[in-house]
Amino acid sequence: MILNRIEPGTECTIRESGSKGILKKIYFYPTKFEIEFEDGKIDHYSSKDVVFDGISQKSVSRKTLEAPEFGTLEKWSGGTFTDSESLIRYHFSTTKDIMWKMLTSLETYNVWFYGIQRSLPVLETDRYVHKYSFNQLELIPGSYFKIRPRTVAPYFICRIMTIEKEKEFGFTFQTTPFTNEYVHFSIEETKFGVIVSCHRNSSGGLSILNQMNWKEKSQIFNHLNEIVPKVDFNDNLVSDDLSNISGAGSLAQNISPDDIVAILVNKVLDGDAEEMTKEKSKVIRGKAKAMIVKIKRGTVERPPMPEVPTAGAEVNSTGGVDALSKDDQVAYLVNKGMDGDMDTVNNFESKVVRAKAKAMIVKIKRGTVERPPMPEVPVAGVLPKEKTSAETDEELMARLISSGLEGNMDEINSLENRVLRGKIKAAIMKEKRKNNG
Repeated sequence: MILNRIEPGTECTIRESGSKGILKKIYFYPTKFEIEFEDGKIDHYSSKDVVFDGISQKSVSRKTLEAPEFGTLEKWSGGTFTDSESLIRYHFSTTKDIMWKMLTSLETYNVWFYGIQRSLPVLETDRYVHKYSFNQLELIPGSYFKIRPRTVAPYFICRIMTIEKEKEFGFTFQTTPFTNEYVHFSIEETKFGVIVSCHRNSSGGLSILNQMNWKEKSQIFNHLNEIVPKVDFNDNLVSDDLSNISGAGSLAQNISPDDIVAILVNKVLDGDAEEMTKEKSKVIRGKAKAMIVKIKRGTVERPPMPEVPTAGAEVNSTGGVDALSKDDQVAYLVNKGMDGDMDTVNNFESKVVRAKAKAMIVKIKRGTVERPPMPEVPVAGVLPKEKTSAETDEELMARLISSGLEGNMDEINSLENRVLRGKIKAAIMKEKRKNNG
C-alpha cells in the first residue's frame, strides 16, 4: 500500500521512542505524517520514522546499492480521474556530483525534459541581463521559475519545494491551467554510477490529464543519458586517461581531451559515426554527444578540426616558424605582410596569431605602433650562429647598408637598436636616391 494513501485514524508506532499514536493528517511535498499521541500531543514524522499497524513497510537502508544494468530499471504510470502518479528509475554511468548539476541546471530542461520549450528564472531585478539568467536564481525551497510548454499555452510558474544537495530535488510543475503536478527527483549511489528516480504525482480534478503522453514522458532519462558526461568506474577514475583514446596510439599523450572531443564531433557531423563507437572514454563520448546536440540546436558553433600528428613524426618542430614563440610568430607575419607577402599571413594556421598580426599591421600603417624587428627563423638541425668577434657599430652599419642595397632587409629589421636601425635604413634610402639620380 502507498503510504501517502493511508486512511486517517490508522494506529502507528514511532520507531525511535516506541510511542503509540494515531494518524491525523498527511502532508505532501515531501510526505509528512501528523501523529496524535494518547496525551494529546501532536507531532510530525516522515515515513522512515513511523510504523503503521497492519501495513508492511520495507526497512530503511543507507548501504550502497549493487550495480544493476545501465538504463531503465522501472517505469509505471497510473491513477484515477482525480489522482495521478508515475515513477521512472534509471541507472546512469556517472557521479552524484555530475548528475546533481544536470538535474539543477533548469536552463537545459528543454533539451531532455518532455513538454518544456523554454525555462526562465523568476527574479525581481531591474537589470535586463540578470532578469533572464539562472545564475542569479538561488536554488532554495520557495524560489520560482517559469516554463513555456511545447504548445500554444503561455508560461506557467513553477516553485522549488524540496532540495537536498546530491540527494533530492523537487518542484511544482504544470503545462496546462487545469492540473498541477509535483515532480521529485532522487539520487542513489551505486558501485558503478547513480540511480535517479523521477516521481510525479498530482491530485484534484482532471488529474487524469497528467497521464497523457506517458510514452514520451517515460523517455526523459533516455534523452538525459545522451548528454550527461559518463564516468568509467572500472578504473575508479574519470576516463579522461588518454591511453584509452582510440586511434591515438603512441601519440595520445600529445592530444588533449578537448581535441579528441572536437575530432569526434567533426567526424560524426560529417557522417562518420564509427569513431564515436570505437572511443573507449565514456567521458569524452559524453562530452562529444552533448556538443553535437548543442550544435544541431544552434546554441554553440562547430569546433575546428584539430590537426592530428602523424604516427612516428616529431610533434614539436625544431626549426621553421613553428619553433618561434607566439610573439615572434606575430612579428614574423607582420614583417611579411608589411613587405607585401600577405599570402603567408592569410595561410598561417593559428587564427590567434594571424589575427594579432593583422591587427598590428593596421596599427603600424596608422602610425600608432612601430614595426617590430624580424625574428631569426631557426633551421631544423642547425644551431644559431655564434659571433666569433665583437663588431663595432660602424662595421655593422657598413655591412648592413651593403646588404640592404642588395635587397636583404631581414637582419636590418631584426635589429633591436631602433636608433641604429633607423640610421641604416636612412643611409640605404639616401644611397638609392643618389644612384637613381
